[in-house]
Amino acid sequence: MATPPPSQFAALLRRSKFASYDPHIGQVYTAFDGHAARGNFGLKRPLALRRRNAHITVQAVDSREQQTVWRSAEQENRWIRMWDEVGVRPKLENLTKWEQKVGTLGAEVSFLADSEFVHQEAVEAQKEDGLYEELAEEEEEELVKKSYAVPNLDAMSEKEFEQYLEHLRSLRPAFHNFLRKKYKNHPISSKTLFQHSLRGGDDFREFLESHAYQEYHKKHPRYIEQQPHRYAGLSYSHAPDVQTFNTTKPHVGRILGDLGTDRQAQFYAVASAGMTSRLTVGSKGEEGNQIITLRFTGATLASTPEVVGARPEGLEGASLRTSVRVDGPTVPYKSGTNPHPPGTREYVAYLEKKQRDHSVSMTSQPRPKQVDFTPQDHNIPAQRLLNVLHNMSFKE
Repeated sequence: MATPPPSQFAALLRRSKFASYDPHIGQVYTAFDGHAARGNFGLKRPLALRRRNAHITVQAVDSREQQTVWRSAEQENRWIRMWDEVGVRPKLENLTKWEQKVGTLGAEVSFLADSEFVHQEAVEAQKEDGLYEELAEEEEEELVKKSYAVPNLDAMSEKEFEQYLEHLRSLRPAFHNFLRKKYKNHPISSKTLFQHSLRGGDDFREFLESHAYQEYHKKHPRYIEQQPHRYAGLSYSHAPDVQTFNTTKPHVGRILGDLGTDRQAQFYAVASAGMTSRLTVGSKGEEGNQIITLRFTGATLASTPEVVGARPEGLEGASLRTSVRVDGPTVPYKSGTNPHPPGTREYVAYLEKKQRDHSVSMTSQPRPKQVDFTPQDHNIPAQRLLNVLHNMSFKE
């Protein structure tokens, strides 16, 4: 007896965006080509938005009125595209909720590896013996055996919290061993009670982080270590400032007004690339010119939107402080001996011109001086070596 062919519903559901829809996760949907012309965004029913490059967010696939509730996400789409054109690498603001959440992953470190998921190693001791070696060993031990992906107490129910407390009570022997190892070279009696009160709870927190690291790095781990992105997905590249300058273009901005003074410096409010940035008065350029060409010099991420929750947030939940400067011939990376972009024909031709002029710069090295040896220059090491080689060949 022939079996009926399988239903195409499973394949359609797997390819549909409806399968990835979750009302508790903020997502942006778009459609291309013929699907955009028909208003087909991969949902249950077509929408009344039928143009290319349209972006939406969905609040509900089926409302009480049996309609798909959505809103336009053009603002988010355009801002992300403008941010990609800026290309500046952001930084994290100190003492913020997001910095505490990412832990050491949010530290401003030099990226010596392509992957940011490798563990940071401690700096080697500058001396073989003494205090430097002990400090380096302690720092390496502290960096390697810690994980900030500890259980979230706020997300636990009453029953889960009680079970977690029972689990912590069973870790008392391990906690005592952790304290003995930590204060082996630094006795507790050497500190006053006031000094211990300033660090109340640090021992418990460090122990939980050390225990979490051991759980994640077992031979057969049961859990996957959570590693939140350093910039919350705002930027995935670690391009230096020189690369950013040579691969991005300046933006046209408008001076909005005076922001006042901060630390004896006066600033202007400038609108550029969809953001309101800060411009130093000394970098304003020509007086009375309200429309100027700007380049971004820095960005500080203060807070990130909660994209997972009962009410996912968008750009309104983010706080990003940016600073700009006027683009011109006096920018740091063009004020050298070669004003052309590196690697271009003008850049190479300018180098050849400078070499013909016999000038010394950062990109053109001086010609070495030619030394003529005389029979009296036997004390020069190079001439003595040539004499020895000449005598060896003459004897053969």
